[in-house]
Amino acid sequence: MFIAFEGPDMTGKSTSAKLLDCAHQPDYNATKRMHEANVRDWNGDANVDPMPHTYDRIDWFTHMVYRLALPDRDWNDDRPRTVFAMPDTHLVVKIHKPELAGFTADEIVDTPIARVNPMYYYFADYFMMLNRMRSYELFKTVSIVEVSNYQETGDFSQRLVAFDSPTQGWNSDLLPLERLVDGDDSLLAFLQDVNHRLG
Repeated sequence: MFIAFEGPDMTGKSTSAKLLDCAHQPDYNATKRMHEANVRDWNGDANVDPMPHTYDRIDWFTHMVYRLALPDRDWNDDRPRTVFAMPDTHLVVKIHKPELAGFTADEIVDTPIARVNPMYYYFADYFMMLNRMRSYELFKTVSIVEVSNYQETGDFSQRLVAFDSPTQGWNSDLLPLERLVDGDDSLLAFLQDVNHRLG
């Protein structure tokens, strides 16, 4: 099973990817070649680990969102990106709760999160619709996880607010209690259950 985590800085993507990866060593910025090699290795292993292999960002997705959210920035990066589908991968987009997104993250470069956060939300919502329209040949499933990161106090929480798969789709208004996902462990259990149902 593959899970790709996307989203703006400070949403806990890297933490989730590392925690849930079978070797606690997620691949950073998934590329087409990288994913194809991982799929070959995974399919060739008779003793596949029940824990997933994870990605901390998808190269083309991150590139697209940040460049469109911050078009005035000189990215100084001419490396071409190959856009590719990952129909065997659960896409999890982690976004900040909108009222907590008004800050600048300085992980690699100063990033105004209030400009990047909505772009991730709209692309995730669009990919849910497009994936459904394309009979789930882009991603296995698409999830949106909303993060409350109170940086002043260190309080951090997360919850699944939208999900779409070939067998089910819902948002927080329709979320049944037994499907409440509020952390990495419950997200993993949920996606493993979905993965089992989808085969």
